[in-house]
Amino acid sequence: MIRDLYRRLLPESWREKVSRLREQGRLLLNYALLRSIPGARAWPNTLVIEGTNICNARCAFCAYPRMKRPKATMSLSLFRSAVDQYLELGETDVDLTPIAGDPLVDKHLLERLDYLHAHPRRPRFHFYTNAILLTSQKRERLLAYGERFRLFCSLAAFDRDAYRQVMGVDKFDEVVANLRALIEAKAASGSRAGVQVCVRPARGGAAGELWDYLQEMRDKGVVTLEVISHFDNWGGLISAAELENSGRPAIPAPLHHGPCHRLLTGPVVLADGRVAACCCRDLEATLIIGDLKTRSLRDILSGPELKEYLARQARGDFPDVCKVCTRYGPVYPWFGGPSGSGG
Repeated sequence: MIRDLYRRLLPESWREKVSRLREQGRLLLNYALLRSIPGARAWPNTLVIEGTNICNARCAFCAYPRMKRPKATMSLSLFRSAVDQYLELGETDVDLTPIAGDPLVDKHLLERLDYLHAHPRRPRFHFYTNAILLTSQKRERLLAYGERFRLFCSLAAFDRDAYRQVMGVDKFDEVVANLRALIEAKAASGSRAGVQVCVRPARGGAAGELWDYLQEMRDKGVVTLEVISHFDNWGGLISAAELENSGRPAIPAPLHHGPCHRLLTGPVVLADGRVAACCCRDLEATLIIGDLKTRSLRDILSGPELKEYLARQARGDFPDVCKVCTRYGPVYPWFGGPSGSGG
């Protein structure tokens, strides 16, 4: 009742401003408590769980082909433990998008999603995918999860040759068929699961029959669209020149002022059970703050490793993966506030 009244009385632009202010206030309070009170823990916006770090594409704008970290798939028992511990902390959002990889490659994905959907604490959950393996069986299961689930599908090109060049695989026809089937199934079923297509076109933007179709489905309220026009350097692993060669402009490197908010908002449980402070671009998992096989999540989020990374960044001593990261977002709002989490 109160939520519905709030939505009716305040325009969407004002609701977004209120949400940003609330998020920033929570972030600053969390940082202050962590720096001053023993036992205080981080309050993540989302817990990222890396069910697998294996991918079936070789995207020009992703550092996955350069990853040296062993490929792995998380056990179901470890996954359930991570989810239970996180939700017991009172948090509500779970992201199954790995640092690099595609969740649909994960042989246990549907079992993980079933566990989240049936969990008595009713978490919200989502993941990003390239949609290559978005089969009919998976489409039906995903749409059945309803309003607490959101699927983000990345689309990097609008013709077969361009897709093959940027994605490193010849799967354009399959992806287009999968996306159309997903959207038509959602429209026909009335599923309340969220579907967003994240378009990552080369310079010049999106165009053509497929783009016209996606816009039509957006206008009908079946899907939402996001157009990503600038790309990041993956902590320095991808050069601006490489991105430019693929027709995808690089995000300018921001000045680093104090700790990055991602140390507080986005931890990731890796497939092997270790916990890294940043789910964003730490490809080789260098910012390790604990291991769920030997410590509780609560202990890790309040532990000395995380606090030391915060203290280092406060001194301007950034770890190598952070020094030139273009996804950096400061804790302090007077330096621009946190940037989007994106996938």
